[in-house]
Amino acid sequence: MNKIKQKFLTYENGILLMMFFTWGFVFMERLSVSFLFPFFAPELKLNNAQLGLIASVLGVTWAISGWIFSSTSDLIGSRKKVLVPITFVFSICSFLSGAAKSFVNMLLVRALMGLSEGPVLPIAQAAVTAESSSRRRGFNIGFVQSAASLIGATLTPLIVTVIAMNYSWRTAFYIVGIPGLVMTFILLKYMREPKVKEPALQGQVHTKASWADYRKVFMHRNVWLCVVISAFFMTWLFVFTTFAPTFFVEADHFSAGEMGLIMSAVGLGNFLWTIIIPTISDKLGRKPTLILFSFVAILSPLLLATVHGSLAVMMLISLVTTVGNGVFPLFMVIIPSESLPLGVAATAISLTQLIGELVGGTIAPTLAGIAADQFGLSAPLYIAAAGALVCALVGFGLKETAPIKQRVTTASTETAIQ
Repeated sequence: MNKIKQKFLTYENGILLMMFFTWGFVFMERLSVSFLFPFFAPELKLNNAQLGLIASVLGVTWAISGWIFSSTSDLIGSRKKVLVPITFVFSICSFLSGAAKSFVNMLLVRALMGLSEGPVLPIAQAAVTAESSSRRRGFNIGFVQSAASLIGATLTPLIVTVIAMNYSWRTAFYIVGIPGLVMTFILLKYMREPKVKEPALQGQVHTKASWADYRKVFMHRNVWLCVVISAFFMTWLFVFTTFAPTFFVEADHFSAGEMGLIMSAVGLGNFLWTIIIPTISDKLGRKPTLILFSFVAILSPLLLATVHGSLAVMMLISLVTTVGNGVFPLFMVIIPSESLPLGVAATAISLTQLIGELVGGTIAPTLAGIAADQFGLSAPLYIAAAGALVCALVGFGLKETAPIKQRVTTASTETAIQ
């Protein structure tokens, strides 16, 4: 029993749980505004266009700050010195959201929230990467990223709507800010600067980034291919999640409650696949896993656009085929961080996030909306499918980075020499 306890109570597991909850609470606070909009819109006299602006301003500031502050953490050689204060700031922003008196107030607060939340994923995943053993690196990174689906997309709507209905929308924002404050003090007390669990990762150890290392981010083929994949996979994600609910209600004539069940199946599928797919890549390799599941991701919007089945059938399709979120840890975190010195991992991750948010999260939904007005509500789903197809094809250009594949290649080379 003591041996099992000692095996579990490792710092690798500790940093894994700290980053899981930190990232989950980021998405709780990011998505809460959408779920609470019906409650505060009448009081603040807001329309749907203003809701869109509130979401967009957060996305833009998120993308830009993610790159700036993640790069800063690389250049100063510290994850903790950046992560702790920004965790505190985004938590305070939730309280400020609850205190907003007008559209302008809410817009400014959410912009500030985007500035503080943008660097969280790159820095958190860089810390987890450094502390992970090679045999479970994919699982660790996928587990952290799955928090957005479990805490942000699944639990948050249940929590904030109940609080808003029983108390007020302002109280909901205040309560949602508390977990982030708790994590601030946990990180301050227990997080340490990353130390590579193994002697080396791709021949590199975690040190303060040099300018020469920093330039490698912009010169490595894998990084730029992952940037392209990020742009098109975020097109898949944001176009699909933005227009699928409306499609189910208006085109397939499901009730709002039935639509909610289908989207819940999507959320559950996202959570499970975000853990399963990176774990598979630990055994199969990053490149073949990304290509395989990118092709599978094409099916989710295509089938939902063309198969007009019962509620149970649509939920099953959603659960089984919505695998795209499981590919995100591969191109956003694992492949870039394994391709470069660990000291610039956060910069590489934030670069994929930056382009993905700006293209897939900002431009693509607008273009998809125009297409929906011109060609019908199924058009955005076809656009989402096309985004996944591009990702699968671009994936063939990647260079394999999985440790298990690197060891096989090295062993084959040594055998050939002998």
